[in-house]
Amino acid sequence: MKKPTVRELPGWPPGPGGAHRPGAYFPNAHEAVVNEMFPLRENALTFRCIFNGDSYSYHYFAESEKIARQLHALVQKNIGKTVAELGDLEIEI
Repeated sequence: MKKPTVRELPGWPPGPGGAHRPGAYFPNAHEAVVNEMFPLRENALTFRCIFNGDSYSYHYFAESEKIARQLHALVQKNIGKTVAELGDLEIEI
C-alpha cells in the first residue's frame, strides 16, 4: 500500500478563505494553526485555522471519499499543528 505524505496529494495545501477584516494578512501554511475540524461532506474537508487572533477556513476536495475520510481523521488527530506540519504526515492510499 502506498503511503505518500499529505503534501503529495493533488491540491494540498488548500488556501485560506472566509470572511476577513480589511487589511487582514492571510497566513501561509507555516503560520496557520489548525484549531477546528468540521464534519466530512463526501470528499470535501473543511477545517479552521487561527493566526494572529483571526480565523481562516480551509476547504480541501480529495480525489475520493476514502482519501477524504482518512485525511479527516488525520487532521482531527493533529489539531494544534500548522497546515505545513500536516503536509509532512503520511496517509495510506
